[in-house]
Amino acid sequence: KDGRFGLLSRDEKTGEVREAAKKNEVAEFAVPFGIMLLLGMIVMIGASPLLAAVTEDKAQRLVEMLLGLATPFELMMGKVLGALGVSLTSSAFYLVGGTLALYGMGLAGLVPFSVFPWFYIYLIADVTFLCSLAAALGAGCSSPQDAQQLAILLLSPVMIPYFLFTFVMQQPNGAISTAMSLFPPFTPMLMLLRQAMPGGVPAWQPWV
Repeated sequence: KDGRFGLLSRDEKTGEVREAAKKNEVAEFAVPFGIMLLLGMIVMIGASPLLAAVTEDKAQRLVEMLLGLATPFELMMGKVLGALGVSLTSSAFYLVGGTLALYGMGLAGLVPFSVFPWFYIYLIADVTFLCSLAAALGAGCSSPQDAQQLAILLLSPVMIPYFLFTFVMQQPNGAISTAMSLFPPFTPMLMLLRQAMPGGVPAWQPWV
């Protein structure tokens, strides 16, 4: 009746067993979902404009003018790196702001510092993948209207995990949750969600 409690712990110096602290269920939900939401938001901000940008450059024949100065791969890689730079800059702003906000509210213990390096690994991988896909889709479209019809293909690797997060949070280490988080298009979102939850995941899974 007094709520849920965490696990017992042992003092490393004295060996004394410590009482379990009461769980903050709101925080246990908000922190993993918040960091997953942040990753998805930054990825969409970085990748979505690239689809329209490539299509407009093609429609206005700007690409043909630039092909004399660089190869198609170099042009597309420049756009991908630019989007990646924007994503890294904005993510640093949000992570620092969120951390300071939690410190200000006296909730410093909820900051998942151990997940931050993985956040950036997943961010770089996801933005690179989706921006490359956006560049490929944009290059195949003849008008911005055609690009809008293909936007669902670009956003689905980000949106589908949002529909699955409730199930994954209920059974973070279940067979289905593990399998979905190891499916490459969904890995950045779902694996980060599982890692940020209490208990985390087996050490080998993020590397896989």
